[in-house]
Order: sequence, then structure tokens, then C-alpha cells
Amino acid sequence: MDKYKTSNVSFLQFKINNKKLYITVNKINLSNVFQLFIFSGLTICSVSDGFIFGQMSGMVDALRGKENGLSLNDGDISWIASTINATCIFGFVLAGMVTEKVGRRRAIAILSLPMILTWIMLYFAESFAILVASRVIVGISYGGVILLTYVTTAEYTTTKQRAAFVTIVTAVGPSIGTALGHVLSILMHWRTVALIGIIPTTLSIVLPLFWVESPSWLASKGRFEESMAAYRELHGRSEATEVELKLLVNFEKTKQKEFTPNKKLYLSMLEKIILALKQMYFWKISLLVAVISVYRVAGGRILYNTLAITMLQEMTKNSNILMSTLLVDGFIVTGSILPVYLFRKMKTRTLLFLFGLTSNIALIVLSACLYYIPRENVYFAWVCSSLLAFYFIIAYAGPYAVLELLLSELYPLELKSFCTFFYGTFAGFATFLSIKLAPTMFDSMGYHGVFLLNATIVFLCLGYLWFYLPETKGRTLQEIEQYFRNGNFDNDTDLNLEQCESEDLVA
Repeated sequence: MDKYKTSNVSFLQFKINNKKLYITVNKINLSNVFQLFIFSGLTICSVSDGFIFGQMSGMVDALRGKENGLSLNDGDISWIASTINATCIFGFVLAGMVTEKVGRRRAIAILSLPMILTWIMLYFAESFAILVASRVIVGISYGGVILLTYVTTAEYTTTKQRAAFVTIVTAVGPSIGTALGHVLSILMHWRTVALIGIIPTTLSIVLPLFWVESPSWLASKGRFEESMAAYRELHGRSEATEVELKLLVNFEKTKQKEFTPNKKLYLSMLEKIILALKQMYFWKISLLVAVISVYRVAGGRILYNTLAITMLQEMTKNSNILMSTLLVDGFIVTGSILPVYLFRKMKTRTLLFLFGLTSNIALIVLSACLYYIPRENVYFAWVCSSLLAFYFIIAYAGPYAVLELLLSELYPLELKSFCTFFYGTFAGFATFLSIKLAPTMFDSMGYHGVFLLNATIVFLCLGYLWFYLPETKGRTLQEIEQYFRNGNFDNDTDLNLEQCESEDLVA
């Protein structure tokens, strides 16, 4: 018997009566195993993040019902609900500092650790001060982890994989976590649900310690040999992945020449920021991300997840909302899964504008129903719940998925820490205001007025994105950065690919 090997298949050759018989045996592709392990871990991190808001929705609703031993007014409760979105800004700063020093995977583990403390604090909390303190800590931890999951997911994927994996990590995972928190908060006491939150948080701490480091982060630090080894461990050595690897390494080698070598970390980052501030491409990205952030806030993803149980009770005037919650959360999870398929069939711009307009029209119809249909109507509760569920499935299947993907693609590699802090601060403050002011707006404008206002803002954001958002499907992170630097994909992309193909990387 003789044995022959290629890169993907082993051949076993037998001789039977002087006739050759070939048997092919598929080898286990270890790179696929590594990818599955890493993205399972990233998804668990996002489930943990979503669970925070699902549990908080039940907790806020219980506190509004005058929880025994806690005497809180509406102002106190609004602070508890909104504080996490303000303190996550400090998480962005901390994440930027930690990841620049220790890399992506260790930073996720480190920043997930304080969440365990907050779950324990919630279980034993007997005062407003302890509740707010837990929200301050979890906000910092959540802000850092969510920033890193966005960045890391994009960096661990190839061009063909990126849209699907980013959708799973940034949309499907949080949706499942939020739905789980909502349902458990209806079936159990919110303190018990807080203890259950320790499980996904612990996994978020342990699993990243066994990952390979991000090839992009290694390349940005000039550690090109390690970057190439990590990339090949993740993606194998096919022709397509080798071209992407060459583009990554060559692109980062070129940029390294722009900066002074061997500077201290904070001086090196300052030099990169000053250089970026002088270039138009940085401001193009800044304005685009600002509009995306406004869209995400007006679209109500965090607001509706945080106050979902309370909103359903007040809109339907029914305290038994388990079925309504299952309907809405079921549609959210379904809407989060759909983009995994839709990204394969549609371009990102088509998905954004087609589904964005449809979901916005659904929100306007919901606003009209809340305004015109009497609440005494026997069908009122189911009409409102169904319209809200329809809004979520369309919004999650289209605009939410595209916007999350864009936030993982647009930042220049060497400035990701600064950009995520800078833009995240804006988004975190805007989200904080939307949740802090929500009770007052609901009282003064009604749910129909708030929904109509949000729909108007979304229409304005879609108008800007129509003119200034490029099509990023099938583009590497380096090609996207080149577009904002030079105003086109084709010429510079072809140039770099030719350069890549004419150079050989060290094996």
C-alpha cells in the first residue's frame, strides 16, 4: 500500500491482482475547527451582552411595580435603565487601552470579568445606590466587550465569511440573549435571572484564552511572521486566502513606514491620530459613522430591548404578556438569523434601503394604530404586538444587520481603538439620552408620537446613506479603507492585488 497527499485530500493506493485501486480520504480541516471554536466563543460573548438588557427589562418592570424592600420613583428607575449606556463610554476607553497592549482575545477575557461581580451585586441589592453601582460597572464592561466583539469578528474573517459571521455575532447572539432574559424575567424573579447570567459571562472569560490572536492586530504591531502564522492557522492556505493575506501584510508594511518606529504606545497612538486628523478620509468615515449611530439609536434597538416588557404592558394594557413577548422576541431572533442567508443573495446597500424603508413604514403604521384604534378594541393588543414584531423582523433582517456590519468594516486598522472610542462615545451618549428621556417622551408625546419621530429621523439617515455609503460586499478591510482614502475601489485594488501576486510571503 502506498500513500500520497495533497493539500486537502489523502490518497491510499492498493494493488489487487496487479490492478491499482485508489481510495480518497478527506482530511480534517483544522482551520475550520479553529474558526468554529472562536466564533462560538464570540457568539457566547454576544449572548451574554444581550442577556444584560433582557434581564434589565424584567428588573425595570418589577421595580416599577414597587418591589418589596425597594422604594424607587420613576426618576430612579430611569437612571437604572439608562446608566449602562452612559458608562459604556468608559468601557470604550478601557478597551482601547487594553487591546492595544495585550491584543484582542485577552482584552475580551479581562473586560468580561467585572460582569460576574455585577450579577452578584444585583442578586443581593437592597438599595438604589447598589443597583446604580452595578449598572455603572456592567456598562464599562459591556462597552469594552461589545467594541471588541465587533472589531475582532471582522478581523478573524475572510471577505466571503465576514457578513455572515458578523451577523451571527452582533445580531443573532444578542437577540437570543435578550429574548432569553425577557422570557426568564417573566417566569422567574429578576434576582434569580441575574444569577443565571453568570453562566454565559464565565464562558466569555474562559473561551478567549484558548483562541489564536487576531492576524490583523499582529500585523498592525509589525509582527508580520506571527500574523501570517495566525492567519494560516485560521484560514488554511488556499489561493484566495493567500491573496488576502498578502494584501493585509503589504498594506500594513506600507503604513508602518508612515510612523516613527519604537515609540511608546501612547506616543505612537497620538502620532497616528494627528496624521489621520489632517486627512479628508478620516472625516468622511467620521460623518458616515455618526449617521449610522443616529440611525441605530432612532431605530430603537437598545431602547426597545431595554423597555420591551414595560412597553408591551402599557401599549396593550395587559399584565399577562408572555405570549406577546414570545411573539416579538421570536420575530427578533428570526429577523437576526435571516441576514445570514440574505447577505449571500443581496448587496448590502440593497438590503439596507429595501428593508430599511419597509421597517420604517411598519413603524409609521404602528404609530397610526396606536393613535386611531381605541384600546378597548378586542384586537388592539394583538394588532400592536404583531406590528411591533413585524417591525423587528424586518429591521433586524435588513438595516440593523447592515449597520452592525459597517461598524466592523469602516475603521482604519491602526486607529480602531481611537475610532471605536470616539464614535462609541457619541453613540453611547445618544443611546443614554434616548433611554433616560424615554419615559418623559412617552408621557408627553405618547408611544405613537415617539415612533413617528424616530421614523422621521431614520428617513433622514437613509437619505444621507443613499448618497455617501459605498457597496462593501466582497471587499477586504484594506480595500474599504482605500476607497475612503482615494475615492474608488477599482484602480487601487487592482494595483495592490498585482503587487500581492508578484510578491511571495515567507512560508
